[in-house]
Amino acid sequence: MNFGENIRRLRLAKRFTQEYVANELSVSAQSVSRWETSATFPDILLLPAIAKLYCVTVDDLFREDSVSYENYAHRLLSVYENTRSQEDFLAADREFAKLIESDNFSMKDCCMYGMLYQYGMEDCINKAFELFDKGLSLDENDDPDTHHWIERQKILLNAQIGCHTKNISKYSEYNKMYPDDPYGYINLIQSYHLSRDYDKALKIFLKAETKFDNPKVLYIYGGSIYKDMGEYFKAIECYERAFEIDSSYTHALHKMAECYDALGDFENAYKIYRRIEQWYKERGYSVETDSMRAFADQYARNKIH
Repeated sequence: MNFGENIRRLRLAKRFTQEYVANELSVSAQSVSRWETSATFPDILLLPAIAKLYCVTVDDLFREDSVSYENYAHRLLSVYENTRSQEDFLAADREFAKLIESDNFSMKDCCMYGMLYQYGMEDCINKAFELFDKGLSLDENDDPDTHHWIERQKILLNAQIGCHTKNISKYSEYNKMYPDDPYGYINLIQSYHLSRDYDKALKIFLKAETKFDNPKVLYIYGGSIYKDMGEYFKAIECYERAFEIDSSYTHALHKMAECYDALGDFENAYKIYRRIEQWYKERGYSVETDSMRAFADQYARNKIH
């Protein structure tokens, strides 16, 4: 099937007249007629506009089995389904966004736009696992802290997709094999914590606290357990301990402030935010300092004054 026959078939599928197509493309009806009879070929720069008008891709204009979609966004979704490339995801996202913003969308459009993000989510999850595994395949001795950080991120990702049992089984077995590795305990604590089994998480934390030389991450997770159990003062003690072990761990200070805020002790929460601001200032982090100062000022206005 030649190009002319193809665009004629696509036009008829959309129930467009040659005059309508000509008007949309700013050409004459005679030009459209000559294209369809293969007497002439359109300017190559017009091909994207022709394809979009018929809700297909440029490649589809040359395929005898191509079909016209309800709209161009639907066609771009089908392209992404096949390629799963980020470029095609972004192209479909832009087209769906324009469709939604125009208020000229249907229930089906909403469903298919949601499907685009559903497929994108699956691809992002798979890519995240791929990258985590690639990082874990490198020599742990080159950067132990980052290696353990990747492990914890992978545990979190598994938890986010509901694979709590997978995490717990893996690190329960790991602890049996390597009972002197503190990070095995930390990973198991995190696994139970993310599954909301706070009692088991706390039990393992208390055991690890007496067994190991107090790695900072252990106290972060201990604090998180106590925080989620509503035992804020114990959580604050853990976060303070983590910061004492490593004064670069400002994450612990943020968590302390959250605990004071939950207790209604806004003055102490405010002091912690100012403490974080000072930490940034002393180390020359001007952007972070300004951001923290603005946040602390707003916090004071909302909660104290």
